[in-house]
Amino acid sequence: MTVTLQLPLPPSANRLWVRAQKGMRRSDEYTAWLLEAGWTAKTQRPGKIDGPFKLSIHAAKPDKRRRDIDNLIKPSLDLMEHLQIIEDDSDCQMVSARWVTAGEGVTIIVEQAGVEGE
Repeated sequence: MTVTLQLPLPPSANRLWVRAQKGMRRSDEYTAWLLEAGWTAKTQRPGKIDGPFKLSIHAAKPDKRRRDIDNLIKPSLDLMEHLQIIEDDSDCQMVSARWVTAGEGVTIIVEQAGVEGE
């Protein structure tokens, strides 16, 4: 089983949380992305992945600023769990992420993982 989604580029993991009076809270940017990306994903009617899975992220840079590709992993996994496409992001067996030169946003591919060691 494989789920492929085309989504808006998530905010960097560095901008997911902000200080609040009583600790930390989601940033407005992260909350807005979760809402937009969630609706976008639902229109694509994704399936569900049970148990261990592999995640691939293909992201288009929106501009020429320096960015760390690994900052896209956490928000992408959190969204997949929130939408119940995966049961738990701790079931992730492998992650790959790369910048692409065409398109916009991110393509997220979640596939069922085989037997451990594959």
